[in-house]
Amino acid sequence: MKKFIYPLLALAIAGAVLSGLLLIQHYYPEVKFGVLSCGEGINNPCQSLAQSGYATLFKIPIAAYGLLWYLLAMFILLIADYAEGRYHAYALALILPLSAAAILADIALGIILIITHLMCKFCIATYLANIGILALVIAWYRAARKDGQISLPGIYRELLLPNEPSPDRKAFYSSFVLFIFLLGFAIFSTSYILKIKTEKARVPDDRAAAFITNFYKSPVEKLNLPETGIILGNPEAELTIVAFTDFLCSACYEFYKIESIIFAKYKDRVRTVYYNYPLDQGCNREMKRTVYANSCIASRAFIAASDSGILDEYILKHFADYQNTHTRYSPALALTAFNQIRPVDRKGLDERQFLALMNSEATTRKLDDHIRLAKELHVDATPTIFIGGRRMVGFPPAEIMDQIIQTELAKNK
Repeated sequence: MKKFIYPLLALAIAGAVLSGLLLIQHYYPEVKFGVLSCGEGINNPCQSLAQSGYATLFKIPIAAYGLLWYLLAMFILLIADYAEGRYHAYALALILPLSAAAILADIALGIILIITHLMCKFCIATYLANIGILALVIAWYRAARKDGQISLPGIYRELLLPNEPSPDRKAFYSSFVLFIFLLGFAIFSTSYILKIKTEKARVPDDRAAAFITNFYKSPVEKLNLPETGIILGNPEAELTIVAFTDFLCSACYEFYKIESIIFAKYKDRVRTVYYNYPLDQGCNREMKRTVYANSCIASRAFIAASDSGILDEYILKHFADYQNTHTRYSPALALTAFNQIRPVDRKGLDERQFLALMNSEATTRKLDDHIRLAKELHVDATPTIFIGGRRMVGFPPAEIMDQIIQTELAKNK
């Protein structure tokens, strides 16, 4: 029966990996997994689902239950593979109802995905793993039944009501029960530890409350801002965040990571409108010294990307390798980000056309207008953010930004 056990092990391992990634993303939504991606940029349905009320059961992430199931299946299969003989039948009898229960749970979770319109790729992949597991288990059962090797009622009676089990059998049962308990304890306690760690990393409630109180004590500025075109999020969103930014600025990069969390949670209800304020004397005469060399080039690249209709794709590629590129940024790196966008998403542009747009007079005028506007508003640091007309210099922690956004959205009801 090894022809069934090994594929089942492979599916259980894949499911465990996916559940582990979902568990990590539940507590650390800013984490990226490289080539393993549920969505790109602000369109990450796994991240959105992780922040919704559907992500937990009894305050424990659904992903933790999935991880428990896959690891338990792996343990049962490994015992059967090692012990052989009658243990193949025991493994089959245990995994069959568990895999059926997993499918029932997946049906309920799939309905939630449909209701929320969040097509979480990692979640769907675990559903497919469970379908594969159940299909293999049924095929295994049919093959064993055809060979006369198994009678499920008899196996369950043997497992649940053994006739004077031997000391070895008693020891095995005890060890099995103990393992299940320890496995569940390890997974759920790890989840709890992750929860405590992420909560400790949060700004204390009193400091957050003080920050928000001071923010709402600041005056509402009357902003008459021209359309910029550099918009991240739904153009028709209820709430607009205005951000004067330098796309090579470290604090602006941190703000972008917070944005990705905010957009994942609020989806189409929030947007960010960017204005360039490069901290670079190359184009910004207000600067006494250059802080981020060639950030004028980055500003031009973002204006070009926005005018070309590829801003979402471009900002993702720009920030994907930010740590390695922001200190040595150049026109070549601006084009590298462009070339990393799939040809089908480039709106028919090639590298030469994109570079020409970056260096065009129209782009120069827009950049000058952004800098002039920043001067009129007395912006001298990045990011400078306006929410509901109130100014905020620097990036706030995600939980503070979240509370402010909740407050602002509530005003619109």
